[in-house]
Amino acid sequence: MEEKTDAKEMKKRMVSELAEKIRKSKVIAVADIQNLPDKHLQAVRKKLRGKAEFLVVKNSLIKRAFEEANKAKELMNHITGPTSIIFTELDPFHFYKHVKQSKGKAAAKPGQVAPYDIIVPAGETTLPPGPILSEFKQAGIQAQIQAGKVVIAKDSLVAKAGEKISDVVAKALQKLGIEPFEVGMNVVAAWDNIVYPKSVLDIDEVKFMEELKAASSSAFNLSINIAYPTRENINLLIQKAFLDSKNLAINANVYEREVIELLLSKAYGQASSLKGKVGV
Repeated sequence: MEEKTDAKEMKKRMVSELAEKIRKSKVIAVADIQNLPDKHLQAVRKKLRGKAEFLVVKNSLIKRAFEEANKAKELMNHITGPTSIIFTELDPFHFYKHVKQSKGKAAAKPGQVAPYDIIVPAGETTLPPGPILSEFKQAGIQAQIQAGKVVIAKDSLVAKAGEKISDVVAKALQKLGIEPFEVGMNVVAAWDNIVYPKSVLDIDEVKFMEELKAASSSAFNLSINIAYPTRENINLLIQKAFLDSKNLAINANVYEREVIELLLSKAYGQASSLKGKVGV
């Protein structure tokens, strides 16, 4: 009975401490760590040490903490599988970028779907001769012994993209140190007064910059066409206005200092044309 009471008090204290962190934090994020190996979680923690705090707590306790803190409760809708709650001073987009850049490689597990054609390249290995040769043969790897070492005789396709990886192939890849999968922390949402889902946080920066440049160019052209003055276009608008007024003066025969020579040239040309027509 006493153990149950102690466990209950411990959970209550954890919820209170977590709620306090929620109240004090500027930015809060939640990440699904369902398929994240612990070594990769530790790698992300190390990379963002001093910038973000990662806590792995039961979902029920996280949700109770959000309720108690009465803040960022919208994040509860994004909590499903095993979750890490993150507290950071980074803005949500910089935080997501750091996490996205922290992806690593992972070994294949039996039953996983190959993300691409997995090929074991030809070349020497550090593996000693033995039962490994028959294991490689079962996995579809052409191997032989040369100078006391196991050598892959030629490139061997062991799993096609979209196929499930067999147990023998997974074991062979692990022994060869081939890690065909990319893994990373799956940040599903972040809160900074409003909730930013993953679909908003995951920005393709190259595409975004191209779209931003295109939008800037379109806005500039529009401002020129409608003669809307801004700091960026004012010089061009003045030049355009000067040329337009100059053309108007010439077409309307307005005698101004800037166009008088052009008007005289125009008049001379017209006189010469007329002279040619009347044969003078």
